[in-house]
Amino acid sequence: MTSGGAFIEPPKPSLGTILSRLAAFGVLLLVAAVAFWAALFLIPVLLVLGVVGYFAFRQQMKRGNFVVMRRF
Repeated sequence: MTSGGAFIEPPKPSLGTILSRLAAFGVLLLVAAVAFWAALFLIPVLLVLGVVGYFAFRQQMKRGNFVVMRRF
């Protein structure tokens, strides 16, 4: 703000600055989209693997084939 009460207008960014910011935003948006789709496909797979592992563990416990090793 100047002594007269007017605001100083900031300098306008150059075309190169605008394009670099736009490219950086595009890259970040791409990374976020890839992470979202990876999570969308991996979460159901991990849930199914967890359920299969749980029932396989229960089956081993029923048969008595599971041995707990203790370390002293």
